[in-house]
Amino acid sequence: MAKQKKWLDKDNVNLMVAVCAVLISAASFYATYIQSVAAERQVKAETWPYLQIRSGNYDLEAQERNLYLKIENAGVGPAHLKSFQLYYKDTAVGSINRVLPLCCFAEGETARDENGDLRPEFNNIITGNPAPSIVAAGDEILVYSMIRDEVNADLWEKLNIGRQQLRAEGCYCSLLDECFQTDFQSEPIPIDFCPVEKPAN
Repeated sequence: MAKQKKWLDKDNVNLMVAVCAVLISAASFYATYIQSVAAERQVKAETWPYLQIRSGNYDLEAQERNLYLKIENAGVGPAHLKSFQLYYKDTAVGSINRVLPLCCFAEGETARDENGDLRPEFNNIITGNPAPSIVAAGDEILVYSMIRDEVNADLWEKLNIGRQQLRAEGCYCSLLDECFQTDFQSEPIPIDFCPVEKPAN
């Protein structure tokens, strides 16, 4: 009768050691992968920008009636604002100066007098150039500001009503080149890159 081969012989032990080594390597690789993914997510979270619009008609800090629209970075990382477009209703405008004729002028009225000089009621309008720019976390960029006074009161009131028809669109990226398209009302949409668009004048 043939002698039965022992199950725990040298070949089987070597096979078991090899299988255990493979399993340990796979587990180690998986743990490293999970750790890498977690680290990547943490870095993204620490550099995540979130741009939003702030608009109002009163400056609490200065205690004055001021129409303003600002872009604020409420995220934790800097935002590279690559494009910004302001709209009055469905018309693309480059600045608040293009909004005023659409919302606040009588027919045939312009911002200039008969001599071609800027009318006094327009002296308190301050405009900014939002894009392209870097917005640090917690910082803001001015789009426009108009402080109310006796001279511009009528124009100010008209713009205060007209600003309700303003909307904006923009595109910005994080330090890691993660880009987002936004209408500043709903959640930003991740995109591969910000398209280069020529803003309206």
